[in-house]
Amino acid sequence: MLTKPNPASTTLYASAEEMESHAVRFIMAEKNIEREVLNLKIDQMPEEILELNPCQTLPTLFDRGMVLYDLSVITEYLDERFPFPPLLPVDPIEKAEKRLLIFRFTRSTGCWYELVNTIQTGSKKEANEARKILSSSLIELIPLFAYQPYFKSDNMTIVDACLAPLLWRLKKLDIDLGAKAKPIHDYAKRLFSKASFKESLTDCEKEYNA
Repeated sequence: MLTKPNPASTTLYASAEEMESHAVRFIMAEKNIEREVLNLKIDQMPEEILELNPCQTLPTLFDRGMVLYDLSVITEYLDERFPFPPLLPVDPIEKAEKRLLIFRFTRSTGCWYELVNTIQTGSKKEANEARKILSSSLIELIPLFAYQPYFKSDNMTIVDACLAPLLWRLKKLDIDLGAKAKPIHDYAKRLFSKASFKESLTDCEKEYNA
């Protein structure tokens, strides 16, 4: 177990490999938040933090004495707590649209994050089926990747922070979208070239797209 967290610091307890943790690290780097990031396993977290996270999941954020442990809660909290650069629109309609996209990609039944988990942990048959579904879902949305510099936006949002870790892992997941997916590849390159994205990578993640 780690020692008791410093109450004066913003501390992220994260997995070195999972997409949810990667997305939060990307956001924290993009906002240049003064932070401590500890990449570890769940049983290595301080007991004080585990007791306040009944789900006992990573990522878990400790800030101002609070413990936050849901991806959407963490990302929106960081966006409001550290408002520059803003990663969600001010307009309530646009903000709601972005929230729905995040839910669709990361938390809904059969979402892209769930499909990745199935590819990594399911049986061969389950993994192959999930790989097909994820590939076809990405290809279906090619026009949206091509329409604006970021996903349905002229500026980076939390949606992009959630998509970048997934796209970074496509090679590791044995998914090749082919030449027809050039808009997705171009979009991914824009994200991967950001200094904040490079900063967000753990040592093992750097190998995924080598």
